[in-house]
Amino acid sequence: MSCGTCGGEISPHFSECSTCRTPADAPILWPTATTYRLGGVGLAAMILVGVTVLTNVALALVPGLGRVVAEQTTRDGDADPLVLAILAEALLAIASGVAIVAAAVLVIIWCYRAYKNLEAFPDAGQTLSSGWAIAGWLVPFANFVVPCRVMANIARDSLWRARTPVLVGVWWAAWLVYVISDWYVDVVDRGKADELPFPEGRYHAGLYADYYAAALPRNLLPMIASIVAGVLLIVLIRKISTAQDRRIARGQPSAPVLPAMIVPYLPVPPEAGDTIKA
Repeated sequence: MSCGTCGGEISPHFSECSTCRTPADAPILWPTATTYRLGGVGLAAMILVGVTVLTNVALALVPGLGRVVAEQTTRDGDADPLVLAILAEALLAIASGVAIVAAAVLVIIWCYRAYKNLEAFPDAGQTLSSGWAIAGWLVPFANFVVPCRVMANIARDSLWRARTPVLVGVWWAAWLVYVISDWYVDVVDRGKADELPFPEGRYHAGLYADYYAAALPRNLLPMIASIVAGVLLIVLIRKISTAQDRRIARGQPSAPVLPAMIVPYLPVPPEAGDTIKA
């Protein structure tokens, strides 16, 4: 017997597919469940995550350029290039903040839709209610754990894994390192920057050169963590979106069901709160 979900063979001695764990008599999708295509929102989320990573890298490396400009000012006494460098850094920080917020919104929407799709998969079982796919990112302290649990659930049941893929754990560890280290660097940099006077001459430029020289190595850890977390998140979104969209396409009827048409009987999905799988 062939499995309708993954195409593998189901042994007559077992009641479910050994590859994707779909019950032998279950459809590819529960016919009454709502499903979402992930391709569009997933692509938008991947693009904005990539933009966010690029702006984070640019911000992390700005102190290197700032130091060069500050040292040039100490030699020629012209503070205008240093003022422009400070202004450019502020504008880049604003652009980075906008990119982070936009990427976060799309990633949360994608997570909710991907997690909600699991309700249509007979072989899947959610460990949390679908509302946590959104609230888990927003509730303090819960956002250190819940998004990882949601993503792990999505990855297991979308990619037919008995255990959570290692990719999920590495992504979440890198994300936590980025969040914590970036917060620490931001606090330290703001405190140091508040002590700096407005650049007007060689002496002030020397203070800025020292500030940038100390800031550059502090930025390396959050920059590396941002790159790792961003790249792995893009990989996860792409793989899961592709897998879910392919399954939804296979599970939907190839032709519209018209009134008075006879359609084969399909089992009804479990009620909310029932156990979907053991």
